[in-house]
Amino acid sequence: MPPGIGVTPIPTTTVTTAPPTPTVTVPPGPVVTVPPQFSIAVQVTRNPSTANPYINVAFRGGNGQFILHQLMVTVARSDGVVVREVIPETGNGQYAIGDSINVMGTTGTDEVVVVATINGVDYKIYDEYLTYGASP
Repeated sequence: MPPGIGVTPIPTTTVTTAPPTPTVTVPPGPVVTVPPQFSIAVQVTRNPSTANPYINVAFRGGNGQFILHQLMVTVARSDGVVVREVIPETGNGQYAIGDSINVMGTTGTDEVVVVATINGVDYKIYDEYLTYGASP
């Protein structure tokens, strides 16, 4: 019998599995109103340059300024990257008005979250989606 005659080929199946899509995570829960005696203000802006689309988060003061322990900024970028940075203190062991950080964003829509730690309690004080090029 010539080769290949009477032989039924067995089909092969190639299964390609995509790597799991990373879950974009930001601190859970809603933005909360901090008690008035602990109020903290931040200002969030975007650089309009497409070559350097960073997001600036600046501390703007508040009644809780002297008991503020930390300001944690989380940026969930439109490309799936999550960046967490702490705004550094420049005062004498405390935050000073104008302390800020630049976090690289994208030219898409990025979610920005700011969590203030006051007296050992975390308060989500800011959570917004910022679209590059949109007016504030």
